[in-house]
Amino acid sequence: MRRRVRCLGGSVLLVAALGCGPPLRRLTEQRAYDQALCAASERSRDPAHDLEWVAGRLDADARPRLHLYAVPREELERSLGEAGRRLAEQVVLVRAVVAIDGVQIDDFGVRVALLGEQGPVPSQPASLEAIASLVGETIPEDEVQRIESRRELVPERFARRPLMGVVAGVFEASTLFIVPVTEITGHTRRRPEQTIRTPPSEDEVVAAAPVASLLASEVQRWSHVEYGDGKEISSVWLWPRSLATESATLVVEWSYAAHGCAGRKPAMRRYMLDTAEAVRTVSWPLPPGGELESRINALFGDRMQPLLP
Repeated sequence: MRRRVRCLGGSVLLVAALGCGPPLRRLTEQRAYDQALCAASERSRDPAHDLEWVAGRLDADARPRLHLYAVPREELERSLGEAGRRLAEQVVLVRAVVAIDGVQIDDFGVRVALLGEQGPVPSQPASLEAIASLVGETIPEDEVQRIESRRELVPERFARRPLMGVVAGVFEASTLFIVPVTEITGHTRRRPEQTIRTPPSEDEVVAAAPVASLLASEVQRWSHVEYGDGKEISSVWLWPRSLATESATLVVEWSYAAHGCAGRKPAMRRYMLDTAEAVRTVSWPLPPGGELESRINALFGDRMQPLLP
């Protein structure tokens, strides 16, 4: 009995040892930030506090930084003419570039919002469709082809049961093809209705929306995700000009994420692997005076700004 109790105690200690991962400090010292995020989310008594602690260590190593460039109104008018003027009257075209140094995480993302007196100002990606709508151009619609449902022969079934197929066809014909006898016997099958959508060609889009196509190609050239010693993400957004106020503030939210965390009870888990995420936020009041473009560009200048001092 004593030996059994000793063995049981050893088993409990073994399970406890396996269930306890390395402490957060050791994981961060080893720069295993993906594992540290998972540990802070799953094995911590205070996940919010521990995720914040890991995020602070990540900030020190990743050195997240951001640059915004708002295309001046006169530049849009000079390059796009009347269409550029119409675009600039409605929105501000902003290019956002964010970069971090190399750290061991699965995902890094940044969201930049403009906060006015009425709350967050909605933004949208500078897509071809959005630009075309703003400058009064129309993108050709997809060509839609519908193929009606119909029955077709099943050759392999006829090869195995040719006599049955002939008899089934005769019976079906005798009912004026009202009763699908051959379908019941498997000698024919019904192909469902199909819809085939063919998008317009590039030449058709350029011919119908030349200004939007030109600007969309520039947006695509400005947008990228690059990996080297770290990660750099460049994207282009449209902010409504009418909602920007004198007291507007930029709110920058960035996050570090680790995917595939095992969960608290991996042996009993019936769900997909978890994601651990640490979110950080900073606010920057825009300088007063002038148009929104000049205020954004005055805040950032020609260099990337650290998200943390």
